This record gives sequence, C-alpha cells and structure tokens, in this order.
Amino acid sequence: METGGYRNMYMDPAYRHLVKLRGMAKSEKVSSELTAEIDKIIQLFEIRMNYCETHTSTASEELHHLMDSTQSHPWKNAYLQGQLSYQPNTIMLSGNLEAQFLKSLVSIGNVSRVLELGLFTGCSALAFAEALPDGGKVVSCEMEPYIAELARSLLEKSSVGKKVDIMLGPAKDSLKELSDKKMEFDLIFIDADKSNYSTYYKMIFEYGLLAENGTILVDNALFFGDPYSNEGYMGRDHGIGQFNEMVKQDDRVHQVLLPIRDGLLLIRRKEDMQTSGAQNQEDTDTRRRGTQTDKHETPAKIAS
Repeated sequence: METGGYRNMYMDPAYRHLVKLRGMAKSEKVSSELTAEIDKIIQLFEIRMNYCETHTSTASEELHHLMDSTQSHPWKNAYLQGQLSYQPNTIMLSGNLEAQFLKSLVSIGNVSRVLELGLFTGCSALAFAEALPDGGKVVSCEMEPYIAELARSLLEKSSVGKKVDIMLGPAKDSLKELSDKKMEFDLIFIDADKSNYSTYYKMIFEYGLLAENGTILVDNALFFGDPYSNEGYMGRDHGIGQFNEMVKQDDRVHQVLLPIRDGLLLIRRKEDMQTSGAQNQEDTDTRRRGTQTDKHETPAKIAS
C-alpha cells in the first residue's frame, strides 16, 4: 500500500524503466539535451503524484499519526526477534490519497458494514471507520498477531477506532466464521495475500457475504505493473493477472479497474448496478416533487 515519497513511483514499470534509461544515458554520455528530456519526463511523473496528493483532503490527526507510526516502527528488529513471520515493507501502507478515496466510497455508497481482508497497521480500516455512521462497523482480518496488536493500539488512539473489530487468523477461516454468523457487508476490501485473491473472491459469493447492492474493492490490481507488462517484477506466482481475467470473465459482475496507486478494481453485481440506478432516480424524483410542493405551499404558509 503507500505513503508519501517517490519510492511508490516504482510501482509503475514505466517510471522504473525511465530511471534505468536515465542511468544508461549518463553512462553512455549521450547528449545533454536527451538526458534533460529524460529527467523532465521523470519529474512529470513525480509532479503529477505530488499534485494529486496536495489536492486531496488532508488526513485526520489520528490517521496521520497512524501513518507516521507505521513508517517509524522498528519492523526489522521485530522480524529478527521472531515476532513476525516476515519483514513488512511500509510500502504496504495505504497512504492518504487512497485512504481518502476509500472514505469517499463509504460516504457515497451509504455503507455501514465493511469487511477488510488484510489489516496491516489499520490505515484503511481507520479511513473506513472515519466515514461510517454511528453504529457502523469494520471487520478486519489479520494473520500476524504482532501486527494485529500494533494496529489495535494505533486504532485506539482514535475516537472511531472502536468501530473496528479485528479477527486474527487465516482469512479463509474468518470468512467461514462470518458466514456461519450470517453476516453480510456493504463493502468488502480485498488487500491480503495476492495468491489467494481468487479464492477469497469465490468464497465471498459462495458464502453470501456481499450484501444486496454491495461492492467489492480489490487493492493492488495492477501489482507493480506485472499483469500488463509481464515482467515478473514481483514474481511469477502471485496470480494477480489471472485474478483480473477471472473477474473479467465473470458474467455476474460489472467491474472497473482504476489506476489509483497500485490499481483498485471495483466490482459490483450487474443487478445491483441496475437497482442502484433505479433507486437513485427514484430518490431524485422524490426530492424534485418535494421541492415543487414546497414552492406551491410557500404562499399559503406566508399568508397564514
């Protein structure tokens, strides 16, 4: 996931190759004009990222603290001490731009129940919670006890942190448990181990976890460019390309792949797209009728 800084630009293979080209140009002593043009293109990538960041609403104080704490946490020491099964990279952090997008989705969709597969330190969970109404709930699944405990401590520093419940253990087990409890969610955010994305997707539908008019949101759908560049930058066995193709071939759903950060794939049932559109039109017609009624009734109210 992300936080500020140009390190996140390396998610884009075009940026990576431009940086490589710049190094080659300098070593080959090509013309200064060509080197300057390469530098300008790289700068434009970076300026665009900064422009998007600076024109996005700023993080709350609590969210900002959570992101800073994640960046400064001694991850290497925790791993070397055996407290973690792997050494986390802070690029896993969602960052503010994506966090504000997630908040917007919750607000636009009138979401009250969110399921998150892959908690990390709670950046996206807190973003969801900040936009949820009173009584709303985020259920976040996390495999690593150390990370779950750290996330809990960070979330508790926020007044809305109590909206987040953490389920510890394999996501497959958590999905089964939630299904047994007959729980449904308005928004399901998949951001866990990439090789199991297809499995999680199938289980969500098999177990009936997606509520009527619900949305599935999948992070890292462009995964460092591997699905379209075929470079294998993140390996050859993560399965993101195959997952994207599986969703594309699923006749039940409508999907849109957004080039936000490392790619966000938004998925909805086709019938919910139609139902949502009809409901939105009905709501609009109701508001219009109400406005017209108020206009007709105003003189009478004034006269009385």
